[in-house]
Amino acid sequence: MDTIKRYIVDYLEREYALPEGVDIDTFDFLENGYVDSMGMIQFVVLLEDEFGIAFDDEELSLPEFKTIGGLAGIIHSKMEALK
Repeated sequence: MDTIKRYIVDYLEREYALPEGVDIDTFDFLENGYVDSMGMIQFVVLLEDEFGIAFDDEELSLPEFKTIGGLAGIIHSKMEALK
């Protein structure tokens, strides 16, 4: 799951570094402006392509979906289900 988190962090840090000492598991990248509503669509498609998964509408509205740790957990679970 660390690889998934690293991928998400690398994507989010394309324009701005995450604050020093931030807990990446609970960091809310939407609330903190790292991805806006238009960018979210691109981000979701990128994640689906990179990890070979597909998100459903219900998952996109989960509170966990907007934190790095929560999103990594969702992706990890979806990848495990494909095995």
